[in-house]
Amino acid sequence: MTVKTRATKAAILYFVLHMINEVVCYFMLYRIFKDPVFITMVALLYNCIAFVPQFFWGALRDLFERFRPGIVSVPLLLSGFLIFFIFKAEGALFWTSLVLLSTGNAMIHVAGAELTIRTSGGTLTPVAVFVSGGSFGVILGQVLAATKMSFWWIALLCAAMFPLVMAGEMLKKDNPKESDECKGFNYVIKGRNVVIVALAAFFIVAVRSYIGYGIPMEWKTTMVQSVILYCFMGVGKALGGIMSDKIGIRKTAFICIIGALPFLILGNKMMIISLIGITFFSMTTAVTLGMVISVMKMAPGAAFGVTTIALFAGATISWFVKSNSLIVNVLILVITSAVCFLLALYILKPEKREVG
Repeated sequence: MTVKTRATKAAILYFVLHMINEVVCYFMLYRIFKDPVFITMVALLYNCIAFVPQFFWGALRDLFERFRPGIVSVPLLLSGFLIFFIFKAEGALFWTSLVLLSTGNAMIHVAGAELTIRTSGGTLTPVAVFVSGGSFGVILGQVLAATKMSFWWIALLCAAMFPLVMAGEMLKKDNPKESDECKGFNYVIKGRNVVIVALAAFFIVAVRSYIGYGIPMEWKTTMVQSVILYCFMGVGKALGGIMSDKIGIRKTAFICIIGALPFLILGNKMMIISLIGITFFSMTTAVTLGMVISVMKMAPGAAFGVTTIALFAGATISWFVKSNSLIVNVLILVITSAVCFLLALYILKPEKREVG
């Protein structure tokens, strides 16, 4: 099997797995009918456990090849899901179910990142396609939770993840050494400090997360509009990887950061304008992954975890720091986008990717 064939199969497989994973999680989360304060506590704990420990789980996978987070993920997801619905969980039992679900979510992310990065031969499209599946799964889970669908159908869907995970484990066999060691990830200018690169990637991801959650979109008032929004986010994430591989990561960074700015500023009340901006800025997913993996080749799982911690940080800030002032929001967009672009300019190679 060629590197390209293996990478394509890994990307498609974990796109599907990531999407199903989010369907399971958000179906459960949106079936929790409580007061807003309780829901906020649930959201904070879920996001914290699902995203922050990915650095730890990824590092563990980098260090110990026998650790298989994908295989562990499905029993965790399914047990948390079933405990909640079968026992109508309250109190300690509810929090146990949420922790199990969140941990399973983290594990499937790490498994997908490790496989799509290590089989990609240094290209960004596979991991970007994998990541994009989450956006489609999040909104699909919300939509299904609003219906009268029995939770047993979602539990069956969750159980169906296991053979797919096993197929992913088989794909890793006979992977070329240079691909497995991520030698093809050379997107950063030689000599750039590892810590600075990691912090830059962290900042850009946190800004993307903050904008996604915190910048007001007055046009988003219906479920249909939410579905469209998440679909455009998903397309943007995948497109960032494709464009980075086609025209180069630095050019892609320019398009997705600077190109997004006018659309985000003008799109508060105009859906199509806002969607273009969101699509562009979602493309930074691949850019930041290219940055951090290039300086953490020996630990791609931990590198991926750096970006997921940043996602949590940006989302958390958006819950506590919000503004209804157009001027303030424009200033936030302009200043953070300018900093993101300057960081990308300082770190990323101006030429197309060089494998080897």
